[in-house]
Order: sequence, then C-alpha cells, then structure tokens
Amino acid sequence: MSSRGDRTPSPAVQIVIVVLAVGVGVPVGIGAWIGGILLAENLGVQISPEQVFAWIIAAVVGVVLWPLSLRAARRGFSKATGAGPVIAAATRGEGALRASIVMVGAVALVALCGPRETASTLATAWEALAIGRRESGLVIQLLSLILVAILATPVVVYTHRAAKKLSAGDPRRLVLQEREAWTLAAATAWTTSLMLGLILAIAILLWL
Repeated sequence: MSSRGDRTPSPAVQIVIVVLAVGVGVPVGIGAWIGGILLAENLGVQISPEQVFAWIIAAVVGVVLWPLSLRAARRGFSKATGAGPVIAAATRGEGALRASIVMVGAVALVALCGPRETASTLATAWEALAIGRRESGLVIQLLSLILVAILATPVVVYTHRAAKKLSAGDPRRLVLQEREAWTLAAATAWTTSLMLGLILAIAILLWL
C-alpha cells in the first residue's frame, strides 16, 4: 500500500500547478526585479539592473529550486534503496541537521550563482575551451557526477559499512538506508541546482 507521502498529482493537476506557477511567478519576478532596482537606487548601491536580476534568479535557485529538487530526488532514491518513510526514519537530531544542510546549501547556491564575476569567469573559461554543444553537455554531466561523488561518498561509505554490521532484520538498517538515500538525493539535487543556476547566470550575463 502506498503511503500518503508517495502520492503524486494527476497530469491535469500538474498542468494546473504549472500554469498557476507561471501566471503568478512571472509577475512576482518582474515586480521583485523592479523593486530591487528601486531599492538599490534609494540605498545608493551601485548595481546594474542585470546584476539585480541575477541575484533574484540566484535566490530562486537557492530558496525554491533546491528544496523542490531535493524533495523529488529524495522520493526517487528512497524508492530505489527500499528505505522507509522519511518522517519515521529520521530522528529529531538528524532532522535538524538536514534542515541546517538545506539552509547552508541555499546560501551557498546564492553566493555561487549570484555574483556577476563568477558568471564572467565561467563564460570566459568555457569560451577558451571552444568545444561543441554535444561535448559541452558531456563535460557538464561529468562535472556533475564528480561533484555528486565528492558530496555524497563520505556519508554513503560510512552508512553502507555500518549497515553491513547489522543483521538483515535489524530496524536500524532501514534508518541507515534512508540516510544514504537522503544523502544521495541531497547531493544530486544540490548539484543539479548549482549547474542550472550557473547556466542561468551565464545566460543573464550574455543576453541582458
């Protein structure tokens, strides 16, 4: 029997959600952009409209895209590893740690994707490589896999070894499996958010 947390919206509901998100998100985004420009002018901050827009997009990536990507990836990895429900598996202390990781991850995404200097450096380096579109995609995938491995490997190796020491029926194995699934999901979601955020930052730099 599937749990309530495993239920996914029907295609019709998903379409309605997307339409509402676009219909509400676009005006809110434009309003935030204009408000950011006016606020910077009132505070006497020397910042271009393009940079204001870049910071807004970086904030959306860190505060909205990253948690949503984590939620989706967590479901996928939990099913793949056979872990139990997230709420039942995570202790209070581990839940607090995960919340801290999400917040730190959001701040890191904004700090990495927001500055114009970062996008400029990456755009210059990418142009110097002068590789094709197909090769660029392969390079991005390779870099993403490397980053996911760097972020997830320490926890995954530790939990895998700890689980092997427990008997097959030990309920602690489910806790460790869910921890491993959450770690893989978090590493994958954060890396995906970072790559998309950097691509958007470069696009803003080149086209605005």
